[in-house]
Amino acid sequence: MAFALRWTQIPDAKKGTIVAKKTILVCDSCGKEVDESKGATLRLNYADARRGAKEADLCDTCAGGMPGRAVARRGRRPKLAAA
Repeated sequence: MAFALRWTQIPDAKKGTIVAKKTILVCDSCGKEVDESKGATLRLNYADARRGAKEADLCDTCAGGMPGRAVARRGRRPKLAAA
């Protein structure tokens, strides 16, 4: 039950007016509503590619309690500032 939080304006075909639509992000673990700037996405990739992958949207408290290790960020290291 994962949704992204965003506002969009869509035209209403029946009345010809513009209607706002709001989508709410909900934590898949505890079911609480997640704020726009909070939360995380947990992606589980199986070693057997035939199974595909699973993805879960989590709030900050549920994401902090998940098992696993921190993974290094990809890409170049930033240059050190010259003194």
